[in-house]
Amino acid sequence: MDNIAGTVLNQTIIMFIIVVIGALCYKIRIINDDGKKQLSALVLNVVNPLLIFLSYQTDFRTDLVEGLVWSGIMGALTFAVFIGISFLFLRNKNNGDAVIERFSVIYSNCGFMGTPLIFGVFGSDGVFIMNGFFTMFNLFVWTHGIMSMKGEKNGKTLLKAFRTPAIIAVAAGLICFFFQLRLPDIPFQALNSIAEMTTPLAMIVAGASIMSAGILNSIKNPRVYLIAALKNLIYPIIGLALIIFLPCDDLYKLIVLLEIACPTAAIGTMFAISYNKNAEYSAKIFAVTTILSGLTLPLISFIGTEVLKLI
Repeated sequence: MDNIAGTVLNQTIIMFIIVVIGALCYKIRIINDDGKKQLSALVLNVVNPLLIFLSYQTDFRTDLVEGLVWSGIMGALTFAVFIGISFLFLRNKNNGDAVIERFSVIYSNCGFMGTPLIFGVFGSDGVFIMNGFFTMFNLFVWTHGIMSMKGEKNGKTLLKAFRTPAIIAVAAGLICFFFQLRLPDIPFQALNSIAEMTTPLAMIVAGASIMSAGILNSIKNPRVYLIAALKNLIYPIIGLALIIFLPCDDLYKLIVLLEIACPTAAIGTMFAISYNKNAEYSAKIFAVTTILSGLTLPLISFIGTEVLKLI
């Protein structure tokens, strides 16, 4: 626990160096909008799911199962509370973008940015434990998230949550883990080589997305900083307060805290485009929260480790 805040800082710096490279690639047109979308699809549908699946290719350990279950419980608890309090912080009155703002503060980039962060700090065991939270993220974002964007309730959207590549990877990984089904060495090495591209590819896409959002216009919008303060600081602190006294290992709590503290989920902009919401505003929130997370992620990890020492 003592060195985790420093490790998070180091990993964040590494990730943001790659983000800058991604932004430069977009600026000089090595990556265009079509290329950004294709790389994003590659990360979401192939690279991240492989990293998740391969984290289950390990010996059966009760502490990992315990961490997975607690991570899921903490995910369900925090998402439910965040949905409730978002109506207190961000009201509909005279705010046509309230839906965008609520989505942005509730849902973090826990898969796209959180997975490489957790892997860099805690290794494959951390990714294994994180998957409980990530499963809850997918269930909530593909039910509450998509219904709030559409402005309607539809139980069929729950089925989409179970068809996402990440959830399929979790299900397949769990089967392999509990039955101790292991890939042969050569296929494992091939898939692992792809999985190890998670951090560079995800951060290059993040950098390109920030640049395409129009960074100068983004940082000039004062409302965005209120949303960023809620997403990157207030909600993680509330999340810490919700989970701090739960009877589980502090490591599980810290993993979940870092997932909560990640910036706004990139999928929010995709939903905004699909359902005719203010996608430009959503992209600006994504850009500013991602940039500021370079400071807030290490800060939240430091606060979390110090508070957990006192409990």
